[in-house]
Amino acid sequence: MINEEKVILMTRASLYEEKQKKKALKISKYFRHDYISLQLLTGWFFATVSFALCAALWAVCNMEYLLNNIHKMDLKSFGLTILVLYVLTVAVYSCLLYGVCSYRYSQARRSVGSYAQTLKKISDIYEKEEAAGSEKTDGGEKHDSIT
Repeated sequence: MINEEKVILMTRASLYEEKQKKKALKISKYFRHDYISLQLLTGWFFATVSFALCAALWAVCNMEYLLNNIHKMDLKSFGLTILVLYVLTVAVYSCLLYGVCSYRYSQARRSVGSYAQTLKKISDIYEKEEAAGSEKTDGGEKHDSIT
């Protein structure tokens, strides 16, 4: 006879495995601090590359102005302005990334915990079925371990 609860639990576990297993299990293998630190380091690298590309694009677009006024410009304040913009960009991006990664980590841990509970329930159902099956054979015919 088909156990409907077991079928529902197995379907739920299968759907989880198809949709979220790889991403959530990959995240949940890390400690929270390690995962967030790794993401922040990666984010810092890409924010730096993005800022450099945006600065180069701005410089190319304003090349005529820069070349005509390079001798009039205060290069120290210009460099300081670029540095402040870089620090602000990376700081804002890192704060946003920290929040996103914290949320992703907590969601992944929660979903993996739910998945583990579902697997535990399925395991308990199998153990009950095996126990019920062994009780039937204890009262009736004896089976040896070979057959």
